[in-house]
Amino acid sequence: MRYVFITGTTRGLGHALLDIFREDRIISISRSKVETDIDLYREFHVDFLDEQALEEKVPEIFNSIQPEKGDEIYLINNAGTVNPVKSIANMDAQGFMDNYKINVLAPALLMKGYVNAFSELQAAKRILTVSSGAALNPMEGWSAYCSSKAAVNMLSDVLRQEMDRLDYPIFTATYRPGVIDTDMQGEIRSANPDDFPDLETFKKYKESNRLYPPKVVAYVAQRIITSDNFGFSESYSISDFL
Repeated sequence: MRYVFITGTTRGLGHALLDIFREDRIISISRSKVETDIDLYREFHVDFLDEQALEEKVPEIFNSIQPEKGDEIYLINNAGTVNPVKSIANMDAQGFMDNYKINVLAPALLMKGYVNAFSELQAAKRILTVSSGAALNPMEGWSAYCSSKAAVNMLSDVLRQEMDRLDYPIFTATYRPGVIDTDMQGEIRSANPDDFPDLETFKKYKESNRLYPPKVVAYVAQRIITSDNFGFSESYSISDFL
C-alpha cells in the first residue's frame, strides 16, 4: 500500500499532484477544503501561519494511517509562498515571519511528525520537499523567498544525516521544479517593479510560453520520489528530466 501526504493541495502543483497520485491513498493537508473529484483518503485543514495549531495537528495527521511492514509512505512538502515580494528596505518583520512560517517552519514540523510516527517502521519512507532555484540564486525583491528556500534545503540535508543512525532510514531530498504556470506566477507578475526589478523577465516567461504546466512538474515529482535510487542525491531539478 502506498500512502502519500501532500501539502498545499487546493491549487497549482499541489492540486496537480492529487491527479498524479490518484491511485494511491492520498492524505491532503491544506488551509481550506480541496475542490476535486479524486477520492481523498484523508483530508486535513490547517493554516500554516498558525504554528501552534499546526504543531498540535501534526500528530493527528500522521496517526491517521496504519501502515504495515513493506508499505510506502511519502511526504511531499509542496505548500509555499513567494510573498511578500519586497526589497529588504521595504520588508517588515511580519512579512519575513509569515513567509518563513509557510516555507520553513511548516515543513520542519511535518518532517518532525513524520519521523516520530514512522522511524521504527520497516517501510519505504520518503520525503520530497519542493524547493526553488531561488535557494541558490539571489534575486532582488525575493529576500524572504530566497532565504526561506535555502533554509528548507538545509533542513532536508540535516535530516538526511540524522537518518543515517536508523535501522530503517527515512530518505529525504529537495526538488527544484522550475518556473510553473500557477497562481504564484500571477502574483509575481503583479509585483511592484520598484521592489522587483526582474518583473519584465517573468512577464516574458508567460508571454513566450516558457512556464511548465503543473501536471508536467507533478509527473516529474512522481518519477523522482518513486525511483529506485531516490535519496542517492540530496536535490533534484526538473531540468534533469525534461
